[in-house]
Amino acid sequence: MSKRRIAILAEGQFNWQDAKTAVGVLRYSTDDVVAVIDSTRAGQDAAMALGDPNGAGRGVPIVASVAEALTRDPDTLLIGIAPIGGRLPEAWRGEVVAALAAGLNLVSGLHHMLAEDAELADVARRHGTQIWDVRRPSEALAMRIRAGTPHRAGSHVVYFCGTDCNVGKMTAAIELDLEAKRRGLSSGFAPTGQTGIMIAGEGIPADRFISDFLPGGVEGMVLDFAERYDWVFVEGQGSLIHPAYSAVTLGLIHGAAPDLLVLCHQANRTHIHGYDVPIPPLARMREIYEQAAGWLKPARVVAVAVNTYGLPEDEARDALAAAERETGLPASDPVRFGAGPLLDALGAR
Repeated sequence: MSKRRIAILAEGQFNWQDAKTAVGVLRYSTDDVVAVIDSTRAGQDAAMALGDPNGAGRGVPIVASVAEALTRDPDTLLIGIAPIGGRLPEAWRGEVVAALAAGLNLVSGLHHMLAEDAELADVARRHGTQIWDVRRPSEALAMRIRAGTPHRAGSHVVYFCGTDCNVGKMTAAIELDLEAKRRGLSSGFAPTGQTGIMIAGEGIPADRFISDFLPGGVEGMVLDFAERYDWVFVEGQGSLIHPAYSAVTLGLIHGAAPDLLVLCHQANRTHIHGYDVPIPPLARMREIYEQAAGWLKPARVVAVAVNTYGLPEDEARDALAAAERETGLPASDPVRFGAGPLLDALGAR
């Protein structure tokens, strides 16, 4: 597939928390991002706006509108947020219509299927553009029942389990895949969320599956990846202790049937984001995940990926040391300090 030239729409929400789809695409996509659209930050560099001048989005301008983005010759508009409820903000509709009318294709990870929106579908049809709803499950996997089929002998499936949502599970999986490739290993990143699918161009949208079929869907994806790669890094979603999303997490674990687990945590996060639910100690989280995986297939947590974003370096290193003391496992922030220690732990399983 040829490279896209992408303008990312993140109006009023271009920050680490609200625009994690935009940030993930800026950091890892092989497509060319030509602009970010957010009138509240127009004129800034995307990396500077995110607080890391050398990080994701360096050199990508933030512009005020689709019209201004068009001067940079994009061919695709990408919706850069994944809001709770997953609907297109009504205030954005005019900008999306303008992009389609200008001949841009549309990539959306919203739960609201934009290709089924009568107005948007009509504009796309009249101007010969395409709408890709990333969260639409493939027909081949959408109603697949888990069969318990063993993975190819010699393959290693790794699942990235989290203490909460948005703690860096996708990031850790991608960083380990990149590190494995640098070492000459056969590896693949298996996405289970909209941002990962946008980056990799394949995967399954776990949170759009009917619950009966999620384990079967992820099993089908993982079997395919395990035929192609020796190391399969499966993106985790949610958390087993999350009051809203635990069912998605359990379906993924049982469907992926991992051989190994990497526990992911954001340093200093003590409660589930948006809920008065305390996060247990990391050692207890390790037990929870190993027990749940072991109901069907034993899998050990062998390393801890700690997201230290926003901490000074000394505090970040202290957080890693604390995680290692508590769990007895190697820990690293794969973005800040590299994925090497985590991959070493997997290899020494």
